[in-house]
Amino acid sequence: MLWIHLAYAANPTCTEWEPSQLVTNVADMPSSESSGLAVVSGGFLTIDDAGGDASMYRFDAAGEFLATIPVEGATNTDWEDVAATPCDEGSCAWIADIGDNDENRATVTIWRVPITNQMTFSSAGCVVSYEDGPHDAEALLAFADGSFRIVAKDPDEAKVYYIDALVCDGSTNVFTKETELVLGASVTGGSVSADGSLVALRSLETGWVFGGCALDWAATPVDLLFVGELQGESVAFDDDGSLWSSSEGDKFELHQLECVTSETLECEDCGCGSGAGGGLFAVGLAGLALGRRRRPGR
Repeated sequence: MLWIHLAYAANPTCTEWEPSQLVTNVADMPSSESSGLAVVSGGFLTIDDAGGDASMYRFDAAGEFLATIPVEGATNTDWEDVAATPCDEGSCAWIADIGDNDENRATVTIWRVPITNQMTFSSAGCVVSYEDGPHDAEALLAFADGSFRIVAKDPDEAKVYYIDALVCDGSTNVFTKETELVLGASVTGGSVSADGSLVALRSLETGWVFGGCALDWAATPVDLLFVGELQGESVAFDDDGSLWSSSEGDKFELHQLECVTSETLECEDCGCGSGAGGGLFAVGLAGLALGRRRRPGR
């Protein structure tokens, strides 16, 4: 059996991270590409890039490759990110086929993949468009309340698009522009902590963490640093608030950004709901670290 359960965050919440450090090379991976990363119980899920197999790959923190999991019904045009959230079936992986280098795809797809104890997972395609036309994107943010954000890949203005829920019945889900972030680098991946209290974005070498409960893109984020990654395009939160990343290139590498400082921050009506980690970050992460310039949207 191949049970995969999500890892869930708990208090206290991390507020500062070490630069990334190499943990291990993952031997026997079918591909050295790693366009996205999700933390699940006992290890990780990753995906291949454009033109690769429509499969997820499971491995652990010791560098052991565990399984290839074909995603039945899906196609891989340009898979760029993967996330995992609770869903009606228990847990679901969301695979973002949102890469569009030429910005000519009228619609893209987010594949909804219920996680079961089978060796092949079925999928449903959620058709996606943007209110202002095609964009190249590599970061999917999936929230436990069913909402999603996509961050476009643009070094000047990283546009953030939002939808409160996805319908996967063949109709088109239109994402609306929420804001534009001036980060100084292209966003190549993203992640949301399981309790929704933190949102991480990354570029090839740098990254940013925003408070997720009362998500304020205008607040100053905490800076992240990715070191020695040949081509880093993924980032994922663990249940202890630490961050993981995988690097593609000559070989598949797993990196970790360990938590340096944790705090228990409380607020009223933050939007995270009840449970572990709920009610955090009423004022975001402003003042905890120096960030880059941002342009708030509506």
